[in-house]
Amino acid sequence: MIELRNIDVVFNNGERVVTAVKDVSLTINKGEIYGIVGYSGAGKSTLVRTINLLQRPTKGTVTVNGLLMMDLRPRELRDARKKIGMIFQHFNLMESRTIFENVAYPLRGSGLNRQQIAQKVAELLDLVGLKEKTDSYPSQLSGGQKQRVAIARALANDPDILLCDEATSALDPKTTSSILDLLKELNQKLNITIVIITHEMAVVKDLCDRVAVMGNGRVIEEDTILNIFTNPQKELTKEFINTATHFDQELDTVLNHPSTLRLSRDYTMVRIKYIGEDATVPLLSQVITSFNLEINVLYGHIEIIQNTPVGNLLVAMNGEPNQIQAGIHYLEEHDVKVESMQSLLEPLVRKGQAVSNQGRGTN
Repeated sequence: MIELRNIDVVFNNGERVVTAVKDVSLTINKGEIYGIVGYSGAGKSTLVRTINLLQRPTKGTVTVNGLLMMDLRPRELRDARKKIGMIFQHFNLMESRTIFENVAYPLRGSGLNRQQIAQKVAELLDLVGLKEKTDSYPSQLSGGQKQRVAIARALANDPDILLCDEATSALDPKTTSSILDLLKELNQKLNITIVIITHEMAVVKDLCDRVAVMGNGRVIEEDTILNIFTNPQKELTKEFINTATHFDQELDTVLNHPSTLRLSRDYTMVRIKYIGEDATVPLLSQVITSFNLEINVLYGHIEIIQNTPVGNLLVAMNGEPNQIQAGIHYLEEHDVKVESMQSLLEPLVRKGQAVSNQGRGTN
């Protein structure tokens, strides 16, 4: 549906030259929900605006639904843009017009008569759950309702593609969730291709099929949501994942707890990660009985990503060293990732001992 090849976008502001997008190539499939994640200034919004040529690339090619966008004449480009809806962070509604008039606005010159436009607008407002707000004004709506109106307006010309540029950034978490559910529903009902731009990894975690992570104008990593969350390759990607799952922050809190530090003197601390069916198999019970180990689960959770269970656990193992290694090897043979926490714990233990010794010295 969308193919970007070797896209560069360069801004020349007098003496200063800024390269906002650097040699980016992406392929987005029909009916896919595709996320582009990056911090502010990463180039993601500039990149998405090249899809409908609101921002013309300095270099590269843009192909949408088989059309080479940069080769189109002005009228052809206007027609092509009608099939690419777009919603924004701040809704961009016309405050002096009713909700009906806002949604009907893109249908000017569509060839539909007044009755057909009225029917179309009613169907769109019903689709986004706002059929009772026809005669209201934007000032009378909540943020989530305003975004629903913006979505209805973006769908007025039956687009094949919906571009969402930070569409949930101005919304609270509960409203964000409802808008994401709506986008997923629209994708399934209309088979519309959705590209969502965000700086929040949690937004794409439960919504997207694939995601690209951008930094300094480049795509540094691209994969399915499941692969990105379970096996990130770049440090920037890992940062984003930590903001979405909070596991590393919570793990750090548990590791710093005095009871964990005391336990670490006699136990081997490891983090284990299950993916797929292994998340529901009692592997730890099998390790305990097969290798005569004592295992304490200190922290953990299981979440579902793309219909696949993903589990993270912090466990303390006690037993003969060779049996502990055999147990770890058994887990790894069953595709469970095992990571030692000892290198993280040792400086924490030393710090705790130093504080303890200092305290005794002052008594």
